[in-house]
Amino acid sequence: MTRPMSPAEYSTSDTALLRAIVNTAGSVILGLHPDNRIFEWNGAAEQLYQTPREQALGMDYVSTFIAPEHQAAVRADIIEVLAGKLTLNFEDDSILPDGQRRTLIWNVSRVLDTHGTPVGVVATGQDITERKEAEERFRLVFEHAQDGLLISDDSGVVDCNPAALQMLGLTERHQLIGRRPAEFSPPFQPDGQASEEKSRAIGAVTRRHGAHTFDWMHQRPDGTPVPVEISVQHTLLNGRRVSVVSWRDQTRRLELDRERALMQQRLDLAQKMEAVGQLAGGVAHDFNNLLAAIRNAVQLALYEIPEGTAARDDLRLAMDAAERAAGLTRQLLAFSRRQTRAAESVNIAAVVRDVLPLLRSSLPPSIVVQVDLSAPDACVLADRSQMEQVVLNLVLNARDAMPDGGRLSVSVWVDHAEKHAMLAIADTGVGMTSDTKARIFEPFFTTKPLGRGTGLGLAVVYGVVTQAGGTVRAESALGQGTTMRILMPLHVDESSTPASTEEWAQSAPRTVLLVDDDDGVRSTTRRLLERHHWFVVEAKDGGEALDRFRADGALFAVVLTDIRMPHMDGLELARQIRALDPQCPMMFFSGYDEMEKGDLSGIDDIPLLAKPYTVAELLAGLHTVIGIREARGHATNQ
Repeated sequence: MTRPMSPAEYSTSDTALLRAIVNTAGSVILGLHPDNRIFEWNGAAEQLYQTPREQALGMDYVSTFIAPEHQAAVRADIIEVLAGKLTLNFEDDSILPDGQRRTLIWNVSRVLDTHGTPVGVVATGQDITERKEAEERFRLVFEHAQDGLLISDDSGVVDCNPAALQMLGLTERHQLIGRRPAEFSPPFQPDGQASEEKSRAIGAVTRRHGAHTFDWMHQRPDGTPVPVEISVQHTLLNGRRVSVVSWRDQTRRLELDRERALMQQRLDLAQKMEAVGQLAGGVAHDFNNLLAAIRNAVQLALYEIPEGTAARDDLRLAMDAAERAAGLTRQLLAFSRRQTRAAESVNIAAVVRDVLPLLRSSLPPSIVVQVDLSAPDACVLADRSQMEQVVLNLVLNARDAMPDGGRLSVSVWVDHAEKHAMLAIADTGVGMTSDTKARIFEPFFTTKPLGRGTGLGLAVVYGVVTQAGGTVRAESALGQGTTMRILMPLHVDESSTPASTEEWAQSAPRTVLLVDDDDGVRSTTRRLLERHHWFVVEAKDGGEALDRFRADGALFAVVLTDIRMPHMDGLELARQIRALDPQCPMMFFSGYDEMEKGDLSGIDDIPLLAKPYTVAELLAGLHTVIGIREARGHATNQ
């Protein structure tokens, strides 16, 4: 039988067992005398501090291994434990022999002798360096993330980052800790659902699926809305369920979305206006050709019918109707930006000053007119008559928007930095809805009762301004009036005053090469010219005209040609003729200004006569271009 161990043997065995436990423990265990000298040093301490037990015993632990900035605090903690604190948990940084810095968390207790006197402390430490670094990395991301980050549980928010506070207009964490984020919301969300009701519904979905992403509208204490995209993820933290929440501010995204939608709306409107403009221009061109033939034929008939007859009165009525129809096509062409223009330097302030007195009689006394024309140099390159039409249309529109009276403001000013002249016409009338504002420049669109508006007023304004290189913008809201703003490039008139020319007198018969593919226009124009002693050679297209010019170019005093023709248009015909005779007098005549987008190299001096035209306009144009050639020839001979 084995002999029982004596008490002394039991004591020796227990001590050996305790030594083995301490030495093999995973935690650092060390014993320190009150003067901080080491009396116990286990295997984990040897491994961490890279120092054998035999070498460590008797060393001053604090001054040898503790980071200098922590030494005073560690000594104070040891004194507190020796004075009676049974245990103390604290962190410090240790400096290892190879220079590494490690962070440990300590549990420290005092050691008493048999008389109850403190003889030292025993400390158990865990190396938490990696955990601390991970926490620091997380905290760094958490604190500096641009998205709002929160951790919440059933009691409310338990932690949040500065971005979350900033989004809500808060400055301190305690303003959000313990509260539910839904408390920082308007009563209703943008979809009309009550915020509390929607928050509960979303919470149920999130608990069911564990994660959820949705849009939400928060609200700052000052009432400012804060649109965010919220992502929620449920997880466990120390055994309890928490929600990890991120807020992404959507303010800028929504602004960009609105800007993109506005740009798309403007692009769609521009494309629609361009398509409608092309249609209107094409219709007006064909209609002007018809009107040219009609007016020419009526004029020819007037030559034959004596004064004082009923037939002549009927023809006058027909001529007046044709003139009104020509006015309608001019408005269509102005909208389509293909109206023939007499471009000159036009002072907008002068135009307003000249037009307003004519309009005052059409304005009721209940409308107060305010005018600011303090910009004397607001000059643009445009057709003066068209600019007068622009002012007329805008003022009359403003008048009609104020049936009960109001204030009409007309302002002209100049932005010299941007080199723009600006015209603003504002009223305090009924204003417009966004749907109406989106359509105001469409031809034939009107909000006026049947018979009170053609729907061409603002379409004409749009066409005239854009043709002159400007822009027109409407600012309006229902019940808040309307402001129409026109922005056009400044023009500095550097041209010299043209020399005066003598009135063209009756001259010897001249021969004109008349080119037009429309039989009615060509025939009636020929007869008008012949009645005024011109010899006329006709050609139905550019190819036939070029053959006739090649055959006997010296015969023709001037070439009068349409522009839009099959096979060879008038622009190409002009280039071919100018190649044969660079000084050949030429004049275009057309239903609209097709020279705007054409290649005018070498032919940009050729004037354009708009169809329909009067006999005086036709004859004056022909004599002018002939006179220019004769003046050049006279100057050369001198």
